[in-house]
Amino acid sequence: MDINTLMYSPVTGRDEVFKIPFDFDPAEHKTAKAAATAFHKALRKLAADTGHNPDIEVRLLSPKEAEKFVYGPFWTVVYEAGPYEWAVSASMQTFNRDAGWHSEPYHGFDLSFYAGND
Repeated sequence: MDINTLMYSPVTGRDEVFKIPFDFDPAEHKTAKAAATAFHKALRKLAADTGHNPDIEVRLLSPKEAEKFVYGPFWTVVYEAGPYEWAVSASMQTFNRDAGWHSEPYHGFDLSFYAGND
């Protein structure tokens, strides 16, 4: 899948949508936990590829940890230094209806995974 982000282009002099290749396939994951874990791994790779330290910039929060940060009791991935509004774009593609889970951003830099099967 690709993550779409809005960035200023010095070539056109205006904001443009850029597609960022992202190594995640929602159909491969049967639970919200498995999806969040795989998404976290792909997000760490994106962070490293863009020069960020994934050990500092990217987190996977368990439902118990996420609840402390107002997200609610859901598996949540966080990448504040990531591309602008990455989680909004990702949420529109990150779901598996057959498996019964989906994702939603709380802010534009985090994504929570919801399901009744974990």
